[in-house]
Amino acid sequence: MARYRSTYAGRYEGIGKLLRSPGVQRATIQAATRVMSIAQFMSPTGDPAEDRHPGLYRSSFVVVPITKNVRFKGRGRMRASARLMNTARHAVAVEYGNGKVQRYAVLRSALDAARISDG
Repeated sequence: MARYRSTYAGRYEGIGKLLRSPGVQRATIQAATRVMSIAQFMSPTGDPAEDRHPGLYRSSFVVVPITKNVRFKGRGRMRASARLMNTARHAVAVEYGNGKVQRYAVLRSALDAARISDG
């Protein structure tokens, strides 16, 4: 009885085409949207008595589809991706703190929470 060993020889062109496909783009957007909902839940909201724009940080999250240049075997390859951003002017201060505003690290905490919930 002869034993057969299965082999696989991948074609990098086909794999690259897959990683640029609209289906992968949709999957990355869905993942970023899930992290965005967690970030919105965790984000601080200012007191309306003291803050002129309460809730601005929470409502300023956006998911942007992008094509990212990823290095593979010494050459750049374009890959479908998505980026979660906060467009509020004070987003950096909320994320990292600046002396007046304490450090909340909302995006980092939301990403960690999404990883934990994936199991």
